[in-house]
Order: sequence, then structure tokens, then C-alpha cells
Amino acid sequence: MALTPSNWPSATAVERSLAAQFSLPPLPAALQPWLDWCAALPAEVALHLEAMGPLTGPRTVDGPSLLRAMEGYRFVLDQLASTPEQLVWHDMVECGDWQPHWLVLQNSEGDPLIADLSQPTVPVLEALHGAGHWDPQPCFDSVAELMQQIEVYTPQSPGDGPPTVFYSVDLVDLGPQPLRVLTALKTHPRWRDHAGARLLALRDQLPLCLLDNNVSASLRDHWVHICEAQGGKVEVRERTLPRP
Repeated sequence: MALTPSNWPSATAVERSLAAQFSLPPLPAALQPWLDWCAALPAEVALHLEAMGPLTGPRTVDGPSLLRAMEGYRFVLDQLASTPEQLVWHDMVECGDWQPHWLVLQNSEGDPLIADLSQPTVPVLEALHGAGHWDPQPCFDSVAELMQQIEVYTPQSPGDGPPTVFYSVDLVDLGPQPLRVLTALKTHPRWRDHAGARLLALRDQLPLCLLDNNVSASLRDHWVHICEAQGGKVEVRERTLPRP
């Protein structure tokens, strides 16, 4: 059975699949305080970094979670070859677009914070997604400095603020110039390794899920703009989590 938005693998399934197929480089001692800190954080708190905004990635507390945090960055799922029972991954290290000593610690709406294990102090790099390649730039001199800059706060209590809105975006029509829309999809982590026949094959897989139950309105607008600017048609769905 092919993958569809309705049977897309859960975070747990992704973590198990990656842990079964890949391994991490040796983790330096300088990274352990970060893992311990993340593990000790209460589940209900949120993280904010002034330079980037809210940190929206999964908590990286051990090897499997570090692997999962690189989904869409180092590890790109082959949607055509995968099934719900067997996930097939492309390792971007093999094509030179990712370095084996880069680990994703967190991300802000898709922009990753990367620990550079090639340096003893483990400096932290920041990269912008959607450029078609990864070009991380220095952000913090060490993981310890990153931890000092992150603000930990407790979100508003239920009923104190507006309800949470989740956005999903589906590409439903490629419009009059399908190739332009398909080429634009190469900026999406799910299809960034597609080219030639693999890219053209997406024409027969509509609707394509670009965003699924994400709280970021800016990311919603990003994908709507990219597709509509090339003549494609998208459908946006909103799901509101009511106050208790």
C-alpha cells in the first residue's frame, strides 16, 4: 500500500525506522548537557529563541530522537518507494548536501539549528530551508551558549487565550504550466531529491500534502504563495482545537 496523507507514518514510526537503518557519529561530551536539559524539560513548556522565534521541532533527548530530528534535512523519505510497513529513506550525506557531522538540535518553522560535531566546542549553525541546498551559517559558539539564549516559558492556561488553529495545505491542481509548479516543489523537504521522471510522476499523485496539521500560519502562507505564483491551485484546511 502506497503512502497517502491518511496513512502517513507517525513520529514514532519515523523514529523507529531511522534508528533501524542509520547510526549517529560518536556524540561528544559537550552535547550531553543539551540532551539532559531537553529530557528534564516539562512537556507543557514552550521554547523561544530571540534570533529565530518559537522553536517548533521535536525534543532531542537521545540517539533515536536526534535521528528523527533530521527527517527532511539529512533523511528524506522516498514517498513512492515507501509503504506504511517499510519506509525508504535517502541519506543526503551521499549526495554531498548534508555533512555527517551535522546534527539537528531544534528548528523554527523548518529552519534547523545544527550542532557541528567536527569542532570540540560543538558550535551551533543556523540554516534557512527552501533554498534548494543547505548553507548553514554560524549562530552560537557552543551548545552551552545556545542553551543560555533559549527562553523557556509556560503557554497560557486553557481558556486564557485564543484557540489553537492547525493548518493543512494540499496541492490539488498543477494549473496551465505543471512543470513550473513541480519544479517549485523541489524546495519542499519531501520532494527536494526528485528530478526528471520522478518529479513528473507527481502529476499522477494529486492531491499532494504540502502541510499537515501545522500551527504556523506563515508556513501555510509560504506554500500557498509558492504554488499559486506558478499557477497551481491549493486547498487550505483549518482545524481549531477548542478550549477545554
